[in-house]
Amino acid sequence: MASANTDTTTTFLTDASGNVVTAPTLMLSDADAALLREYKKFLQRNNLREALYCNSCWTGEKHDGCEAHVTSSAILIKCRCKTRVHQGQSF
Repeated sequence: MASANTDTTTTFLTDASGNVVTAPTLMLSDADAALLREYKKFLQRNNLREALYCNSCWTGEKHDGCEAHVTSSAILIKCRCKTRVHQGQSF
């Protein structure tokens, strides 16, 4: 299990032409995962929805929106420049 935001791996993606593109994958810590899960519960309790944006993509003038999935067993936050993941529970 990752313990710090410096732990990375690589994700393989394909572009529109089917060419393989690599992007760094950041392994989220258990503490970060727990915080995200509590934040999701807060949003749900208060009938709120949030949009996530990547500051690196925003600065680089790429598409800046993120795809985000936060569940009790996995977290995935993906943008154009990297993927952030956590696998497993965080309590």
